[in-house]
Amino acid sequence: MNDRPEMLAADRHRLLKEHLMNEIGRAEHAEPTGRAGRAPRRKLVWLVASPLAVTAVAATALLLPGHPGAQPAPAGPAGGGSASPSAATAPPSPSASAPAVPGPEPTDAAGLLDRAAAAVAARPDPGARDGQFTYTREVQDGGQWPRHERRIWWSVDGRAEGGVIDPQMTRPGRDPNAIESTPERLFVQDGVRVEPGFPERITYRYLSSLPTDPVALKQLLLTADRSRQVSPPSAMTETQRNQLAFADVQTVFQNVSAPPAVAGALMRAAAMLPGTSVVTDQVDAEGRGGVAVVGTNGTQRVALIFDARTGAYLGVREVLLAYLPPVGPDGTPPVGEPTAAQLAADRNAVYTTAALEERVVDRVGQEH
Repeated sequence: MNDRPEMLAADRHRLLKEHLMNEIGRAEHAEPTGRAGRAPRRKLVWLVASPLAVTAVAATALLLPGHPGAQPAPAGPAGGGSASPSAATAPPSPSASAPAVPGPEPTDAAGLLDRAAAAVAARPDPGARDGQFTYTREVQDGGQWPRHERRIWWSVDGRAEGGVIDPQMTRPGRDPNAIESTPERLFVQDGVRVEPGFPERITYRYLSSLPTDPVALKQLLLTADRSRQVSPPSAMTETQRNQLAFADVQTVFQNVSAPPAVAGALMRAAAMLPGTSVVTDQVDAEGRGGVAVVGTNGTQRVALIFDARTGAYLGVREVLLAYLPPVGPDGTPPVGEPTAAQLAADRNAVYTTAALEERVVDRVGQEH
């Protein structure tokens, strides 16, 4: 078994892809490929969620970007070396059903994250029920595929097949807009059902059972059983354990959705993990700036970006470490950006996403 922590999300992606190709089975770990030692793109970081907003309709809205009156988050220069798009061209930041937490304006990135997390935690719980699905729609840009949207339905309790619409995950000869199934049996390994939990089976229902104390969540992430991720388990380094814990937080925010109180606690817990930092100079695939928790996964610097006022999850920005200064001696993510020449020569240098929509729905294929 490969002991590279960045392979976690790639393995989940590979399992799903093999199912879509009618070749489900226990797969072997693949080595990273591509220029500059790039790991396979984490297309399905199973389980990541943006903050939740609620509406009293059959399909409960979790995140509704572009709602009239949404407040853009304060941001510095856009990550990637360009200024943030103007208000006339950049989509507004996601809005929330509850206002931002009142109080004095934070003066640093850590204060902005704390305010954002408090705003998320204060939102009403959408009351997702077993048998329902979380629905997410996001833009993905970078890598070998052109900019495109991905839509995914994931079972709240992990007991039903979900679905995904993603041109990268479409079987040959199929309509790229067709829904491909994401089988519940991906949660079965060696014939044994994997119990809900970090890191291999994260569901909305499991997340709802977690403590809302960020210190307790940090400890849970750092002590999770990772014996299937590094072999032999005794070979796991502290750096690997920290990176895998951060990858679990990314999984939650990018795919699954978490109850508001847990989402807020996870934001704070992520910032407490060794080898992370909090910054305000990152933007998502739609040019929206916010406050970001930044870590690394072995080959990339990874930023989880949130609206600095509402705490809404905006997206992910990943940059190949090969184009950045060295990681700090304490594991601190490097600052800086690839040069214009590097960006022009290698589309893999930077990969970004932007969360456009999240809801709780009653069935696969339902979007509203």
